[in-house]
Amino acid sequence: MNKLIILLAIFTFLFSCKNIEPDNNKLTPKAKVKVTKIKEGYLPSYLKLTGKTVYLNKNNLVSPINGYITKVNVRQGDKVKKGKVLFEIQTTEAYIMNNKTNKSNNYGTIKIDAPVDGQLTDLKIVNGNVFTNSGNILCTILELNDLKLQINIPFEYNKFIKEGEKCIAILPDNTKIQATIVNILPQVDEVSQTEQVLAKLDTKQFIPENLILNVLIDKGSPARNQILPKSCLQTDALMSKYWVMKLINDSTAIRTFVKIGNQTHNKVEILKPIFKKDDLFISEGAYGLNNTVLIERY
Repeated sequence: MNKLIILLAIFTFLFSCKNIEPDNNKLTPKAKVKVTKIKEGYLPSYLKLTGKTVYLNKNNLVSPINGYITKVNVRQGDKVKKGKVLFEIQTTEAYIMNNKTNKSNNYGTIKIDAPVDGQLTDLKIVNGNVFTNSGNILCTILELNDLKLQINIPFEYNKFIKEGEKCIAILPDNTKIQATIVNILPQVDEVSQTEQVLAKLDTKQFIPENLILNVLIDKGSPARNQILPKSCLQTDALMSKYWVMKLINDSTAIRTFVKIGNQTHNKVEILKPIFKKDDLFISEGAYGLNNTVLIERY
């Protein structure tokens, strides 16, 4: 009888153990993640080109007569104002007469003024008592307010270029300057098949001529799209498929395949599917997760 009671007790215990269901939340580890919401915005798509700085207005000062330069009132690189006397030149006869008599007078002297405000470059004569022929260039004055950025653009990108549009010029020291396209020349270089575009740099900073710059021209059309941090985006080894981990409740996230658009170093456009504004996505901790995963925010 005692043996029967013991056997019944053992059987009852085993049967009750069979009906105990495991607590999946305790047995399945949860991924600790950070989450974020989707935002609306615009990511530009840049056409990357190069350009160089040019001063369109260069005023060459020439000698009006054959004679001797008796005074040079400027040095290479000087900034000058319109009307400033730069050179004085004497006729050959007057210069010889002065030397013979050892007298200095202004007979036969012509003063050469700066025709515009600007900066003096390419000074040909640095000292006085130098003979020059009529028509010889004495110096060049750059009009500093007429600096332009010259961009040679392959013709296939012509549709992205419009007068009045903005672009970004990047100096060699990575300084970014906004520029405005002001002129598209109506001709194409026969060899390179590029057209020349001029842009005005929106800066008062002095920039020398012939400086090579990088130029970014936005080839997209501004539109409000879905934007996520790039840390949300996952991809396969071939980068042929992209997905994000979207939360379906407070503790579960599922893999959702997406079509992406423009990207920056930290943001990406999501073109499809269209999500709700309140949807949540894993922004940290999504790497290597399965299609469906239990999560815990931190």
